[in-house]
Amino acid sequence: MASQPVDLVSLEQFSPAAVRSLLEPQAAPCLSVYLPTHRNVPDNTVDLPAFRHLVEALEMALSATQSRETIELLLRPLRILADDARFWNHTRDGLAVLAAAGRARVFVLERPVRPLALVTSRFHTLPLVRIAAALERFLLLALTSREARLFAGAAWHGTTGDTMGPLEPLPLVGRPGRPPDTRLERADVVDEETFQPHRVQRGMGIEGIVHGGTGSKQEDIADDTEIFLRHVDAVVRGQVAERAELPLVLVAAARLAAVFHRLSTNPHLLAEHAATDPHLLSAAELAAAVQPILVAARQRRIARAVAAYDQARHRDQAAGDLADIARAAVTGRVAMLLMEADRFEPGRFDRATGAIETDGAGRTDPSRRGGAPAIATADLFGSLAETVLEHRGEILALARNAMPTESGVAAIYRW
Repeated sequence: MASQPVDLVSLEQFSPAAVRSLLEPQAAPCLSVYLPTHRNVPDNTVDLPAFRHLVEALEMALSATQSRETIELLLRPLRILADDARFWNHTRDGLAVLAAAGRARVFVLERPVRPLALVTSRFHTLPLVRIAAALERFLLLALTSREARLFAGAAWHGTTGDTMGPLEPLPLVGRPGRPPDTRLERADVVDEETFQPHRVQRGMGIEGIVHGGTGSKQEDIADDTEIFLRHVDAVVRGQVAERAELPLVLVAAARLAAVFHRLSTNPHLLAEHAATDPHLLSAAELAAAVQPILVAARQRRIARAVAAYDQARHRDQAAGDLADIARAAVTGRVAMLLMEADRFEPGRFDRATGAIETDGAGRTDPSRRGGAPAIATADLFGSLAETVLEHRGEILALARNAMPTESGVAAIYRW
């Protein structure tokens, strides 16, 4: 992808912020392509032919209203992507391509999506909205008595199982004046002379080196470990301020984890931790170690959301009727939308008034070889979720048996 014109094809990292940016007005027509992909050969050999089929579906749909010159301009970034052999050798579980005005934004997804090709007046973001609704972002701290590593991660929880995305190492600043590193070492915080009992001065500051004391060597080691752990806690809170609200999950040996929990002042540190020494664990092994903890945290979050909905409903500050929620969404009243995962509700949604109209079955595929990728029917739930997201509301996807309503949606109001 790096060799392609960056102004035509942009490979981007998936995030709720990226989804929100896709909701901004675009130059019509907007092309939306979704495709389940495969990680390994020989399974991934079907991905490119399937993508070309979806592009063909778009071409057939565009031919009804657009000139050949316009069609080629709109499809050019998709054809560039189709010709990039390196890209198709490094796919994951799903692919989203959103294109308009001859430019495309590409998202490699850790969740499978249904094949779909749409030509509409705005990007079709429902699959991404649903993934964002099932997304749990977190920080992972891999900690030993001598070093700390911090990662940003994401987990997706859906009806078909849980998926862990790749961990992103985050830089940490140890000693002032040194460049950030992905490892914060105790030697950056505590002078190694701490282990020599002749030293008589002891001072500790978050910005400087600590010089030892006169106690026993074992006492010095214990003290220095606590100094290091306090420093790590302060660095995590101070240097990743933009992610400060994310839950922090700890991977550390049991005794060290107990000390860190006692010393930490981070309110987002989860009580559960993965009790294992992370020193020799890869990023993938670290992610696997914390997955059960994140699944349990997700279930608690869902339980809290459902309980909050029940309480708000008794105060007339919640609704489970689709029409009521739609009218509240366009005014920005919806603070949290609970929606049934993977439920499609065809229909139209007036983004100005909140009026809804159900719509039966969608139009059939105009492509040459059949199937049903190129449809024009709007997704009522998708439009509703997009509107809530546009107004900075929170969206949470639930399995059908966890939903507190039969309508497939439930909303908690801001006022």
